[in-house]
Amino acid sequence: TKAFMEAVSAGADVSMIGQFGVGFYSAYLVADKVVVTSKNNDDEQYIWESAAGGSFTVRRDTSGDQLGRGTKIKLFLKEDQLEFLEERRLKDLVKKHSEF
Repeated sequence: TKAFMEAVSAGADVSMIGQFGVGFYSAYLVADKVVVTSKNNDDEQYIWESAAGGSFTVRRDTSGDQLGRGTKIKLFLKEDQLEFLEERRLKDLVKKHSEF
């Protein structure tokens, strides 16, 4: 996370698809906004936020719930995608896409 913030400050090309991958970017098929909170053992906690459209913000999280370490992803679902709040729907999707 610290290296990412340094790259952003230095003006590096940090396109959303290049940094987060097509799989992550597909979250916008069901969500209007995505918020990622991330914490490394040896770094500050940061929040990455985007409502798609090619722009995003990254800021140090000084007021939120501290993770200790790891990543939390929040999807703000579109009104017509609320079926993804149903446990059965999520389990079916995971099963379908994790069988090879």
